[in-house]
Amino acid sequence: MAIARALINSPSLILADEPTASLDSERSREVVELLRKEVENTKRSAIMVTHDERMLDLCDHIYRMEDGKLHKER
Repeated sequence: MAIARALINSPSLILADEPTASLDSERSREVVELLRKEVENTKRSAIMVTHDERMLDLCDHIYRMEDGKLHKER
């Protein structure tokens, strides 16, 4: 439901803070795939913060925070 509320107003930037935190692995994947499709189909941008590394293959760019510093990985 939170994802639907986030997308309903067609924001140009989607901010997703731990969107998979309380979901099982199958639903987690579906949520991130939905976000990716939304970004691709509407030419929007999304920033997702997650600890779930299983979702990284769906991301175009990956940054890691280590020791208070942000590093671009891909």
